[in-house]
Amino acid sequence: MSEFSKVVVLGGSGMIGARVVERLKGLDVEVVAASRRTGVNTTTGEGLLQALSGADVVVDASDVHSFDEKTLRDFFVVSGGNVAKAEMEAGVKHHVTLSIVGIDHLPGNPYYAAKARQEQVARSSGTPFTIVRSTQFFEFLPTISGGFAKQNSVNPPDALLQPIAADDVGGILAEIALEKPRNAVVQIAGPERDAIAQWLRRAFSVTNDTRVVTADRMATWFGAHLEQESLVPAHPDRMGTMFFDRWSTTPSARLALGGNRYATASAELERQIKV
Repeated sequence: MSEFSKVVVLGGSGMIGARVVERLKGLDVEVVAASRRTGVNTTTGEGLLQALSGADVVVDASDVHSFDEKTLRDFFVVSGGNVAKAEMEAGVKHHVTLSIVGIDHLPGNPYYAAKARQEQVARSSGTPFTIVRSTQFFEFLPTISGGFAKQNSVNPPDALLQPIAADDVGGILAEIALEKPRNAVVQIAGPERDAIAQWLRRAFSVTNDTRVVTADRMATWFGAHLEQESLVPAHPDRMGTMFFDRWSTTPSARLALGGNRYATASAELERQIKV
């Protein structure tokens, strides 16, 4: 049994945060989902100290969808500082930050650069911490393909991915939140590793997308130059259990891959999606 009795999840209504909240609700802890929807603004600090009152653990799964450097800096760095200050005042015993595998080697990507600075804020905050670096989520495959689309073709970098299901990320974060702080990085990944191009082909096979996927050795990862293994961990500390074929039958996949464009290969697949 964990020594922690109250967990606050920042970004608690988002893709990962909501899953963390759901997992923790089944355990013997009090869970608070904090976000702007509940009156908590980490960028301004509004409602933050009140939300963290009595909390043992804070899981920061908050996110912003932008590649603007100022927006990213304000969100991750300014918010990180506000969270760190509020945690010290509230006496939080464990801070968990959700981050990204490869973040410290790809400064050309503005999102990764801002997340790396968020990690530094957590490390220097004075609150015991665990930084959980995850590989890309299966749910992000459509976004990745969109970033490299050129008319009827998609040309991603020639590198490897080891995607993980958002459900697995939420479950692992919930487990780590109730463990003792590592004061270190934990890397998590999915059970399968393959080229980015091949992952996109697999996603396209589910949606009957006819675009041709061809790796481009000159392509960057949204501004950062990649080596073959830049986006995958050498030795993951924990691994998700959901393989792509299973994930592709879930409601999460249906939502990610696109409503009416989602093509089922069989009546059995359709039945599984509806469960």
